[in-house]
Amino acid sequence: MVKQHSYLQNTVLVRQTKKFVAIAGVLALTATACLTQTSPLQAESEHPLDPAIRMAMKSYETTEEVKDFQGTFIKREKVGRKMQATQTMAIKFREQPLCVYLGFQQPHAGREVIYFHGRNGNQILAHETGIKGLVGTVSLQPNSPQAMDESRYPITTIGIRKMLYQILKQWKEERAVDAGVAVKYFPDAKLGNMQCKVLQTSYPQQKQGIRFQMTRLYIDKETNLPVRVEQYDWPTRRNSQPELVEEYTYTNIRTNVGLTDADFDPKNPGYNF
Repeated sequence: MVKQHSYLQNTVLVRQTKKFVAIAGVLALTATACLTQTSPLQAESEHPLDPAIRMAMKSYETTEEVKDFQGTFIKREKVGRKMQATQTMAIKFREQPLCVYLGFQQPHAGREVIYFHGRNGNQILAHETGIKGLVGTVSLQPNSPQAMDESRYPITTIGIRKMLYQILKQWKEERAVDAGVAVKYFPDAKLGNMQCKVLQTSYPQQKQGIRFQMTRLYIDKETNLPVRVEQYDWPTRRNSQPELVEEYTYTNIRTNVGLTDADFDPKNPGYNF
């Protein structure tokens, strides 16, 4: 049984989070990273991607120490042919068992989503606001069409560790393709007020085995945690520049705060399920 004071602490936390998350999230998104100074990484005898993979692996090793975190999650995605509106959410995340709470700030302010692996039949619990909220809390399979209506990936793939894992997997697969990769390293980039190091990979032309024309990985210099990924599609006849199709940003991150089951319980009085 979870003690009542745990819920009261959660209520205060959620209210405080809602006060700053929208402003902080927008600032993180609109801030343009300063990517003007590059630094060489590659030694003469190695693949151009090897230094980037090494640096990403060090960040990945840092994520092993993160048992849970909370902060602001911001995403922009192209789903089908449509670029979705930027979504800003308060996030609580726990690795074991996998648990996610999302409190939407904009758009869909008031929408809440919970996923708790091993409970609720491994389904998402979600509710809307306004007229849509009249139906109450609904249960959805994470990969169902309704749950994926505005997303490229299911909620089970969320989190800084999984985000970085996908980049490492991508770069290791691309390493086996002779496609003329260009790798740039920006050791003194900025994302809002956050000091970052940025790894950028790009390709001169589309080739089988290469999914994105350009990829950018942002790593917080202070914590060595991955905080942002940008993925760009190949230029088209209508647009001569690479087109952003995926962008995921984590900001205001606080790690290992001791999240409990109450943080992922729809009965939590700080939530509106």
